[in-house]
Amino acid sequence: MVAQEWAGHKLASSVYFEPDEQGLDLFSAYLRSFRNEPVRLLVDLIEEEFRQIRIPLLRGSDRQAILKRNYAKYFRTSNYKFAISQSVEKKTRKEEKLLLIGLTNQYLLEPWLKIIEETRTPLSGIISLPLLSEDYVKELKSESRTIIVVSQQVPSNLRQSVFVDGKLVLSRLVPIASFYQGDYASDVLRDIESTQRYLISQRIVERSETVTVHIVTNKRHFDKLTLRCEKESYFDFTIHEINELLAREKIDVSDEQDFSSGLYCYLASRKLSLNHYAQPKERRYFQHHRASLALRAASIALIALGAGFAMTSGVKGWLYHDTIVETTLIEQKYQAKYNQLSENRIDSTTSTSNMQDIVQTVQTVQSKYLQDPEEMLAMISSDISIFPDIRVKRVDWFLANFSDIEKVDDVQWGKPKKRRRSSSERRDPTIPKPKKGYFEIAQVEGEFLNFDGNYRYALSAVDDLEKTMSESGKYFSVQITKRPLDVEPDNRLSGDVSNQRAGEQADRAEVAFRVVREISSDE
Repeated sequence: MVAQEWAGHKLASSVYFEPDEQGLDLFSAYLRSFRNEPVRLLVDLIEEEFRQIRIPLLRGSDRQAILKRNYAKYFRTSNYKFAISQSVEKKTRKEEKLLLIGLTNQYLLEPWLKIIEETRTPLSGIISLPLLSEDYVKELKSESRTIIVVSQQVPSNLRQSVFVDGKLVLSRLVPIASFYQGDYASDVLRDIESTQRYLISQRIVERSETVTVHIVTNKRHFDKLTLRCEKESYFDFTIHEINELLAREKIDVSDEQDFSSGLYCYLASRKLSLNHYAQPKERRYFQHHRASLALRAASIALIALGAGFAMTSGVKGWLYHDTIVETTLIEQKYQAKYNQLSENRIDSTTSTSNMQDIVQTVQTVQSKYLQDPEEMLAMISSDISIFPDIRVKRVDWFLANFSDIEKVDDVQWGKPKKRRRSSSERRDPTIPKPKKGYFEIAQVEGEFLNFDGNYRYALSAVDDLEKTMSESGKYFSVQITKRPLDVEPDNRLSGDVSNQRAGEQADRAEVAFRVVREISSDE
């Protein structure tokens, strides 16, 4: 067992544990020193088998039932098995090509997994090294359909993984005794040729097909392998020196490496979450660990949210304090004016209580509803600009506390009595009922430019103007107070309203309308 600690691209440390009583005790003490930090287990075992099968293309419970039957057929006594989909083929019916992998001797892992369970170490997954190397094969550019990757993670075993079209089809871990003494290059070539014969016998590759072989080795064997492979013509060899490969991948290791374990452990450390063999019960502490991280992140978010609300409340309180100070100054100003009028005994019909109501109303208008005519005049100008024949001659604008006040002199800020609607207002259903509140009122007078006596067109334009402004939704009410011709039913209309003949003097066509806009408290 080799325990490697990784920090990004850097290998921080490597610790080795023998599979004996002393090694297991040291492994337990090692895990207890990490305070429940998550780990992942990368397995490279002889007792790992690979099977390619084809099944009908199914989903859900039907697919699971077929997988269970195949698991029972190939890995009857093992709890550690995994299936990965490789392709979908359409012949007479759609078929799915699967790779089944499993550990035939699961008891090799039990002592180590028992310690991981006892120390409550979060285990994120048990990963198959050959299946993990499938991601790295994509970086090995090759024109051949079949690639064999040869690597050595320990001195006694040589790993050969076969990939067809970038997919793992099988992997062999064979004993080799010549790593330190003997003809290592010949032994490696002999095992590769044995793998080739097996591929041909299983009809995975053709006899005449060229196979690309990538060998990952160390400096000790690099030159010998290079010379030995140059004599072979059956394979397309590429020899990689492990330390150069690590440097090319920008993997930082402190010591010179003799084996490929650092490369594959780095590939495993880059995965956020990867699992092939681990059972749910073996991963429960990892699920607890992820839940604790999520709760911690939620707590930080709540604290940040609370701090944001507190800061917002503080700013609002500061602004509210400034508003109170300004309002107090305004109150003192009008209270002083009120006291001055009382002392001088100015002859006025306004009572003391009404004067206080006026002061309070003015304060409310000034703090909440103080307006200028710019915004409303901009709205009216925008609406009238649609009718270029109409020119505005006069605009009277004022504020009122009732919607039906016609003149600024009629505004009473004390407690005015509600005015009854006139008979013309009662006849016109388009005029809203009088409403108490705060309103901007504009009375607009205008005339038609270059009027040629076509009153029919002028009346139609006035109606269109009224309809456009009423349906815009910007005003409380829009009322035409004067038209080019009086078309009320009580009046009689006679004469020629067609276009005047050339040379005749056209009459003036005047129009007037009244616009009321309610001021809401948020404005």
